[in-house]
Amino acid sequence: MFFKRLVPAVAALLLLAGCSRPIDFEIDNPTDTPVTLAIDAQQHVIPAHTTVPITLEPGQYRLQSEKIGTVRMVVYADGIGGLINPTLGEYVVVTEQYVTARTNSGGLASKVELNDVVIDGPYEKVTGLFIPRRWDVGLLGELPTTVVSNGPETSSDYRTKLYNVPGFFTYLDAEDDLRAAFGPNGYQPPQATVAFTAASLPELPAAFEQQGKPMRDLYAQYLAASDAGEQKRLKKASLKLWQDFAKAQGKLNGTLPVPDEVKASAFSSQFFELWAQPAVILPDA
Repeated sequence: MFFKRLVPAVAALLLLAGCSRPIDFEIDNPTDTPVTLAIDAQQHVIPAHTTVPITLEPGQYRLQSEKIGTVRMVVYADGIGGLINPTLGEYVVVTEQYVTARTNSGGLASKVELNDVVIDGPYEKVTGLFIPRRWDVGLLGELPTTVVSNGPETSSDYRTKLYNVPGFFTYLDAEDDLRAAFGPNGYQPPQATVAFTAASLPELPAAFEQQGKPMRDLYAQYLAASDAGEQKRLKKASLKLWQDFAKAQGKLNGTLPVPDEVKASAFSSQFFELWAQPAVILPDA
């Protein structure tokens, strides 16, 4: 069934399985001047208002630019790729809803805030030196005007696309409103610094340390792993450790002070979330 696009509209982490392969990334420069990003020994010069596609094998890389200084990036096997953002700018994920003439399409409420200006719509702001791909269409692609679905005629379908801020403003096609909202100086990219992946797991109550120690060790090993096979082995081992920790939590549920239970949950969540990351950013060694 064909759906036509409804604007505005909305938007999952897609973990790809399979054998190791090069991972797709985009490097973007939404500014008015060229940006140079070194990845190991290779210099990438990104002209103003340009996006460059690259592929990286699983492993560790050293990234360097004027804005970010020198950092390390670990790319993991079977990852979903994403955006390398050397200017540390803000980005917006837009969700489009596709409908038929028979779809009862309600509004999809959301909003994004840029320079304290709130823009209502199915939008999500994302930031960081590395932004994992959680969209259907990247900066270099275009949303389709129609999609084919096996759903009933009264259903709808969705696609998401990543925009840098200039591209998002073009998408909105509201130049006069934007000029009034942002004032004479227009939108100004905020000052930002690199946010690193946590180098270790947080503090744990003593009651959980027996289960927590092997998780700490595995977490540290995974952050340092540069071989695709080793990355896969560690990732496979993580599931049992996480399940054992969850069982220990269940047995102690209701017997510990609430602050201890909160700490245990934060520990478990941070451990679990690492394995869903296609890449991490670490300080230079």
